Amino acid sequence: VLEKSAPPLEEGLLADAYLLSSVLFANPEAMERESTEARIDNLCNELELQGRPDIAHHFGLFREELWDISEDEYLFTLEMTPSSPPYLGSYGFDAPKSCSDIGANERNMYMIEVAAVYKHYGMEMEHGEMPDYFPAICEFLAISLVEEDLRARKLRKGFIESLVLPFLSDFIRGLGKKPWAHIVTAVAELIATEIEGGVEG
Repeated sequence: VLEKSAPPLEEGLLADAYLLSSVLFANPEAMERESTEARIDNLCNELELQGRPDIAHHFGLFREELWDISEDEYLFTLEMTPSSPPYLGSYGFDAPKSCSDIGANERNMYMIEVAAVYKHYGMEMEHGEMPDYFPAICEFLAISLVEEDLRARKLRKGFIESLVLPFLSDFIRGLGKKPWAHIVTAVAELIATEIEGGVEG
């Protein structure tokens, strides 16, 4: 829970935290240990310096568990018939029951809306990934922070409040004691910092 007295975070630090959150959803087998640990440590140090050891704590907990994640745990949690799909829309909408339902399906409409916001900011999905893929959302949250236009800022705020925030708690619950729950919790707290207005340019 965000304390009312929580100090604001610089936008550069917020962007770094969102980008690292995206990276940490990759398969640990593909990560370079030394540079990954250095990025996490640097981020935690900066968060603590800016008065948010609570958020740093979540990244630190993930770091402690990261290298114990097995290939099977990664695949069956996040990829192959995942127990906790890393797609936010799956926590708010049912998948289409038949091919004829796909066009009008609520989740499909949700993904179209997410993709439209990305397009407004010049961001497009790669490799056929779905737009509600959590790492892509984190990447967007980082990239869109640099936009200073007031209308674009309002669009970003609406995106967070209606297309991201409502699904995070169910995603965290779905992950249970899996290591990635620490990352999603950290992102939820970063978003809370923004919503409370605790951001410095």
